[in-house]
Amino acid sequence: METTNIFQLLGTTGSLIMCASSVPQIIKTYRMKCADNLSGSYLAILMIGMTLILLYALHVKDIVFIFGNGVSLTLTAILIVMRYRYNLRKEVLFLQKTIKEEH
Repeated sequence: METTNIFQLLGTTGSLIMCASSVPQIIKTYRMKCADNLSGSYLAILMIGMTLILLYALHVKDIVFIFGNGVSLTLTAILIVMRYRYNLRKEVLFLQKTIKEEH
């Protein structure tokens, strides 16, 4: 096997593993309807880093990194939306409980 093909395979495998790494967290967050353990700072920094890598991959026209980072960005965006949604839901429930207790 040619050296270039070996590294192409390694890059593709690594991209698939990176993409798959978010799936268990998405499933857990969805099932628990709770995102308290998701760090907003971590997710923001991760999005920035992946966006920069995607921009570089687009510049050098590297399809493996374009695809991998595109999917990873999408999955991380899903986590961010879930974190926002579940934390907002938690705040609404807290306010509703507070209002009921006052009356």
